[in-house]
Amino acid sequence: MRTIPIKVANAFNSSILGCFSDTKICCLGIFCLPYLSSRNKADVDERDCTICDFLCCPREYFTRLQIRTKYGFEQNTVSDCITTSICLPCSTCQDARELEERDTIIR
Repeated sequence: MRTIPIKVANAFNSSILGCFSDTKICCLGIFCLPYLSSRNKADVDERDCTICDFLCCPREYFTRLQIRTKYGFEQNTVSDCITTSICLPCSTCQDARELEERDTIIR
């Protein structure tokens, strides 16, 4: 079983508008958003990505809620709903940066 380093924080480590801080994630968010979003969902669940991950529309919202719960972030469902509806690429990139920074990627 893999151990996950735990950091105490009550919010994401990167800004919602910090897309350009990680070029690879930024490019995936712009050109391959469904893939990045599916990868985030699989990573937060600590499993491999499957075709089913590509078929769920509200996936991004629920992935974001899972990240908040998993890392003890303050819950803000209204903000997450608005963020994933209006600024989906930025939200998905922020989620990916958070998961990579916390080393939960299991590819």
